[in-house]
Amino acid sequence: MVGVILQSAFLQLFGNNSSILSPEVQGILTLLLMAISLTFLYYLMIQMQPKKTQESYETVTVLKCLGGSGSVTERPFQKGDFVGKVVGECAEKIPQVIHAIYERKAQDKK
Repeated sequence: MVGVILQSAFLQLFGNNSSILSPEVQGILTLLLMAISLTFLYYLMIQMQPKKTQESYETVTVLKCLGGSGSVTERPFQKGDFVGKVVGECAEKIPQVIHAIYERKAQDKK
């Protein structure tokens, strides 16, 4: 509907040789109308793109016993953690150290 109205107004202004506007003004108005149309189409294309969802991550600290068992446990990252830090003791007074720190996608808790 709006396109038909714009088209008829455009033809009224620029359609015949007895126009009230000079050719220079007609050219400028044509360029202006084209620029507005292209800007509107670009805006519509941007709005139609799917929205990107930001994935959430959690930082995990991996703890490992240095002794024979070499048991590995994970816990949430705590401020001050670094690889090689002694954080406690395992069974039989074997030191437990931070073996790795990494991020993984957060698991949904239902």
